[in-house]
Amino acid sequence: MPDETPRNRKWERYGCLLPCRVIPEKEADMFISARIINIGRGGVLIEADYDFPTGARVIIATGAESEADRFGGLDEVHGTVRWGQLDTVSLMGLFYVGVEFDDLLPLKQAASQRF
Repeated sequence: MPDETPRNRKWERYGCLLPCRVIPEKEADMFISARIINIGRGGVLIEADYDFPTGARVIIATGAESEADRFGGLDEVHGTVRWGQLDTVSLMGLFYVGVEFDDLLPLKQAASQRF
C-alpha cells in the first residue's frame, strides 16, 4: 500500500517487512541483518541495529525466501545512505536508514497491490 505520509518524493512507497542484509561496499566481508520497512522505485527505508553514516555506499540483498519477488531486481541492489535516524522506542531495529538506489528499481505490477 502506498505510504500516505505527504513527502516530496518522486516515487510512491509501499509498506512491507522484508528481511534483508545490508553490506557496506568498503567492508564486503561484513553484513548487517535488517529489514525493509518500505520500498519505492528509487529507494528503501531500512530498520537495523547499525548506524550507517550518511553518504556510505551499501549493497542491499534479500533472501530467496522473502516476498522480494514482488519487486523486480531486488535480489541485490547498490545505493547510497541518504539519512539515518535513531529510534529509541523501536522494539526491533534501533536505526531507520534511508537508502537511495543507484538505478531505479523496476516494480512489477504486483507491487501496487497491498502486502
